[in-house]
Amino acid sequence: MSSQTRRVIAFLNRVPWLLPLLSFAAGWIGFVMVQRGESLARLMALLALLGWLWLLFEPLVRRGLERRKPRMGSVVVNFVSQSLQQELLFFSLPLLIGATQRDAGQIAFTVVVAVAALLCTIDPLYERWVATRAARRLLFHAYCSWIAALVVLPMVLLLPLERALPISLIAVSVWLIVTLPLSLYSLRHRGTKVAWVAGVIFVPLLLWEMRAQVPAAGLAVTEGLITQALDGLTPGAAVRRLSRDELAQGVIAFAAIRAPAGLAQEVIFEWRHEDELERIVAEIRGGKADGFRTYSRKLIFPENPAGLWTVDIVTPQEQLLKRLQFFVEG
Repeated sequence: MSSQTRRVIAFLNRVPWLLPLLSFAAGWIGFVMVQRGESLARLMALLALLGWLWLLFEPLVRRGLERRKPRMGSVVVNFVSQSLQQELLFFSLPLLIGATQRDAGQIAFTVVVAVAALLCTIDPLYERWVATRAARRLLFHAYCSWIAALVVLPMVLLLPLERALPISLIAVSVWLIVTLPLSLYSLRHRGTKVAWVAGVIFVPLLLWEMRAQVPAAGLAVTEGLITQALDGLTPGAAVRRLSRDELAQGVIAFAAIRAPAGLAQEVIFEWRHEDELERIVAEIRGGKADGFRTYSRKLIFPENPAGLWTVDIVTPQEQLLKRLQFFVEG
């Protein structure tokens, strides 16, 4: 190992909080700038994407370096991988926080990402639970790669969220299959190996089934309300309670949604009342500082409309962006 590499590693070991802090700050800066459509946010996301590519090719790099210089290969690759995992998770975390709604599934998802980010910064825990076994290390790589891809693919490649999620899951699943021999070699018991193979197959499917619980990172509703008036794309006063006579004028669910510049994204207004569900699709385009303005107008109501109405603004894969409600008096 070169003296310069040793000095860099020694310095970061003395200040282990520095890289996570800088990455977390970069994530918040990226979150603010991507809402404004500035290209620097896309550059920051591109750097995160390069870190994602490193994690995908890390096993090959590790094997090549360890063949030449076993000690250097293990130390350097572990250090680079842990640093990049910190960078990816702490960069992604603010964008996930900014997109998380008051939904138990989304809150739980973001908390798990925060716990994984903290795990990266606590060396004793990281060394004990992640770095010691190839299987755990590769699984943690896969998780960090998936989280990073969810956040940066819409920002860098301008992929709609309903495409970014399956692409990221497919890429990580292929990577887990390719690295499966390394994982199985590090596991001792046959039962554990069988469980690991089953996990590689079924966990991505489970994550796909839970896709509605993933915060829609990169999208943010800056204004959302129920109204009965619309002047151009300027909403009237917000309403919370309506009589049956007022309901005859129709109801409008209005939203202004920020998105990365250049991104075209479908959103769906889901009108719910008891067992009734109506879905109305709209399309937004990113890059507007105050958000792309869109709305859904409902004119036809059931014979008995009394009670609570909910309008969920979601992505095509049911990720909640905003929940609006109003009450119709009986």
